[in-house]
Amino acid sequence: MTEENKQTLGIIAQYIKDLSFESPNAISQTAPADKQPQIDVQLKIDVKEKEKEKDSYYVALIIEINAKMDKPLFILELNYTGEFVVSGFAKEMVEPILYVECPRLLFPFARSIIANIVSEGGFPPLYLAPVNFADLYQQQQESKKQTLQ
Repeated sequence: MTEENKQTLGIIAQYIKDLSFESPNAISQTAPADKQPQIDVQLKIDVKEKEKEKDSYYVALIIEINAKMDKPLFILELNYTGEFVVSGFAKEMVEPILYVECPRLLFPFARSIIANIVSEGGFPPLYLAPVNFADLYQQQQESKKQTLQ
């Protein structure tokens, strides 16, 4: 591979773009010791091309978590964003890189932030299970095809 068509996937920066944690009811008021809370996790990936910068993108990993028993325990919303450079790849490879590889690089940091915030909120740490971003991307592509038909 020559220097001219060198492939690059680089992370310029990563940061918390938005974070919200609400605990409307104290855990001691709503959590019997023998019951597990219901936890709903929604994950979204948002990709935007950076203006005026070739091959540069913002990739946001947006995670929303609602935990409840009989009453809501907590609501957590995190937008963890990375700025990436993706260059030298075939055009058809850029989208999968942005929707699979970039979120895969961001996820461990977002997972750690969520565990810490939930713990600081007075609840046991919440460790999210690993996410298969390739499967999510495939599901999204199949959903797009069905919508177009």
